[in-house]
Amino acid sequence: MGSIPHFVRPTTSPVFLSVNLRPISSGYRNYPILLTDKHFETRGEIAMSVKTNAAIAICKASHRAMRLMGRTARALPGKIAMQIDPDIIANLSRGHRTIVITGTNGKTTTTHIVQQAIINTQGGAAYDPTSTNLEQGIATTLCLDSTLDGKRRSEWAVIESDEGATKTILPAMKPRVMVVTNLYRDQVDRYTSWTTARDYIVQAAKSSPDTVLVLNADCQVTASIADEVDNFVVWFGVECPVYDEGVADHDESVRCVACDAELNFASRTFAHLGDYSCPSCGRAHALPDIACTAIESAREKSCTLLLRILGQEYTVEANVRAGYDVYNAVAAVAGLVATGMAEQDAFRALAHFTHAAHRFEIFDVEGTRTRLLLMKNTAGCNQLVNMLVSEGETPQRLVCLLGAEIMDGLSTDWIQDVRWEKIIGPDTQVIVGGPKHDDMRARLVHAGVRADNLRVQTDYAALVRDIAAIGQPVTVIANCSTIEALRLELVKRYQPIDYWSE
Repeated sequence: MGSIPHFVRPTTSPVFLSVNLRPISSGYRNYPILLTDKHFETRGEIAMSVKTNAAIAICKASHRAMRLMGRTARALPGKIAMQIDPDIIANLSRGHRTIVITGTNGKTTTTHIVQQAIINTQGGAAYDPTSTNLEQGIATTLCLDSTLDGKRRSEWAVIESDEGATKTILPAMKPRVMVVTNLYRDQVDRYTSWTTARDYIVQAAKSSPDTVLVLNADCQVTASIADEVDNFVVWFGVECPVYDEGVADHDESVRCVACDAELNFASRTFAHLGDYSCPSCGRAHALPDIACTAIESAREKSCTLLLRILGQEYTVEANVRAGYDVYNAVAAVAGLVATGMAEQDAFRALAHFTHAAHRFEIFDVEGTRTRLLLMKNTAGCNQLVNMLVSEGETPQRLVCLLGAEIMDGLSTDWIQDVRWEKIIGPDTQVIVGGPKHDDMRARLVHAGVRADNLRVQTDYAALVRDIAAIGQPVTVIANCSTIEALRLELVKRYQPIDYWSE
């Protein structure tokens, strides 16, 4: 069909995008597809019912009351609203232009980049700064962005969605674009099978056939979504090493999702991500429409990336560390370009977006520089380890906190596959805590922490006092529930002095 057209964006749609369509036996082929306003139609507002208006009012009132009590107030108000009006998400999505971000890792950082770009260019957006990504949290976001009579305040909605929630969210919201960052096996305890999350997303995409899917070409599990849907697909990927020295990740999804043969990799970034091919069935890595081809420079908190967008190269500043966050940067740019946004507007947001709280914050605790790192699963935690190794020195003082709330996933078995040995030295001092501190302690002892260098502290207020007494830099690695609990104690007396990325 000829070469891909030069990426020219007129002042109004249509927009040219190179979209990889359905797979063929030898892999994927690229076709130029013209995306018109048909695919990006905004549904008009309609008069809201009394039930919807009541749901909005009670959601707003309960949110305000909970905020006065010091609660984040994102889930319960939306849950109440959904009980009053089960169709509240669909009703309040009419009139919104929506982009949804989902996937195992990287949702929050990708969402923050996207929402920064939308705010910069559109003046505002409906979004949740606390990253509550289940249906009730999304309902709260939409209610708070609406007037009492159901009229929207923002034209755009930027929605972070749990993978399982997409099957409800997409048919209700009919978004312009859905970005899928990656899919891992880390949530088997939530979804019973590693394929279940993928199947939910497939179901969601089928329910919203005009939604453009932005998929990670380097993740064969994510890429397999395209096999089963008719949606337009935009591919993104990373075509360069993201670390100077890699961590040997656990083997994951290295067998073909189609025929179960062992995959070959021409290159691999980490975990199961890379340029793969199947010697048995011929399944192959898609050519990314948007890719990072080089990390030109890496700094403590940012980096300079070389991006290729439909054959044209750009040097871009990114307010993320070199490493796994490069994928999040490319995913965000791909999602924004898929909406029709000018590249330079996407780049501006990437350079200046505000990071999420709870993720890589730094506190000065009575002179102790305390860095919070969020761990959620094996692959993500191995990349934290990789980041610490790339800094050149293993941390001498660690705090490792482990819980098993619903937000964490009920199983802690995944910590066994983290390469803790890479950051444990003979003199590493460790404090463990959280409800599952015994599991954490056992794993770190196995990794080489000496018994006389390891102690348990389960009280978060006392832990803050212990950190203050150390007087030297401390690295805290904690999962969702425990990092939130520790942070609640920290912010009672201290303000974060810096933010990093997810």
